[in-house]
Amino acid sequence: MAVVSLALFKKHVRADDFADDDEYLEHLLATAEVSVFGATHRTHRELVEMGNGETPLPIRHAIMMLAAHWYNQRESVSTSQMHEVPGSLQALIKPYRKLG
Repeated sequence: MAVVSLALFKKHVRADDFADDDEYLEHLLATAEVSVFGATHRTHRELVEMGNGETPLPIRHAIMMLAAHWYNQRESVSTSQMHEVPGSLQALIKPYRKLG
């Protein structure tokens, strides 16, 4: 599928000057795609139709945000307290969510 290019995602996470993590970054992008598409309750085809022939930009950005979070926070627990930026990921996904 790869709706977000590895090159763009590497710029997003500031890893564009090395290739050591490329395989892991691709894995995170693929996993985030599945997660974000699932959160919309729509197929990729439906999202592409809503985006006039391509995956909508907010959905692509949500994929990058989620994958970047997983890249920076690699474990399910943290020794420091983390706070979600209010509604940022949900604000990108919510307009594309199928209800019912």
